[in-house]
Amino acid sequence: MTTILHNLLSAASRDFLATLGVTIPEGDDVTMAIGTDTVRIVSGHDACVALCPAFPGYPLVLVERDGVQHQLAFPTSWNEVVAWAANPPANGSQAASRYSPAEFMRLLTQEELDTVLLAEGTDTDVRRMWAFIRAVGYVGMADPLTQNSLLMLRQKGYIATDERLQQIQNGVFQL
Repeated sequence: MTTILHNLLSAASRDFLATLGVTIPEGDDVTMAIGTDTVRIVSGHDACVALCPAFPGYPLVLVERDGVQHQLAFPTSWNEVVAWAANPPANGSQAASRYSPAEFMRLLTQEELDTVLLAEGTDTDVRRMWAFIRAVGYVGMADPLTQNSLLMLRQKGYIATDERLQQIQNGVFQL
């Protein structure tokens, strides 16, 4: 069975359910049919944390195979979920392509994060980057705007080396 971790307060989560033709479910844990699939939608935050203690944010799709829980973070369509569920990564992890703002911040070292947050007050480019992240509610690593923002941070010296830039792009958490 496929499980969707959903939060009514997350615009991305509400938008995802809307693309499925699903209204916001009544109750914190419901099972329903989406096409020919039976899907469990868990909306209570405590229940979501109990199912997946270290999840990156909403929405999150869970599929269990051979005792391994596989996660797809921040899906935007049911087709994406179906394709992924047919062949989830063998190790149960996912190289995320989208991060919540908090997850994105965890990609930076403490020094990088402090520097970038300080620069928000003095650097228009950095202020614009954070404003966009807050407005959208996630960071899409494949988005050209994100790629340009990371390159800008590197060029301005907020990210010290090309190696660190690559680690951020690869989703290597530091915090």
